[in-house]
Amino acid sequence: MTILLIAVAVTTVLFDVDLEYDVALPAEKQVPDPAVEARYEQCYAEEDHEIHEKAFGTIDNPEVQKEFINSNRVRAERDCRERYPESMIIVREPFHFRLFTLRPRFW
Repeated sequence: MTILLIAVAVTTVLFDVDLEYDVALPAEKQVPDPAVEARYEQCYAEEDHEIHEKAFGTIDNPEVQKEFINSNRVRAERDCRERYPESMIIVREPFHFRLFTLRPRFW
């Protein structure tokens, strides 16, 4: 019993202990396909970069730059989503059981 109390005391001193009750049965759920979403994000980042280069390279007025960027971002988002439509995949999540989480406090 004494060893158990010492172990609990040392654990609470060295670790942040978060008590949580997280239990889930095996289940299937639909999530967006990560490969398609990565290609969409890359497309949008490239389009956004081009929009900013064009705005800052050709427009001097900050208000006009802001309006140009905002309106073209909407277009870029729509165009990239048309090229890479959202695709859902089924992911099987396993059973998991968690009562607490330990995070090192000092390292």
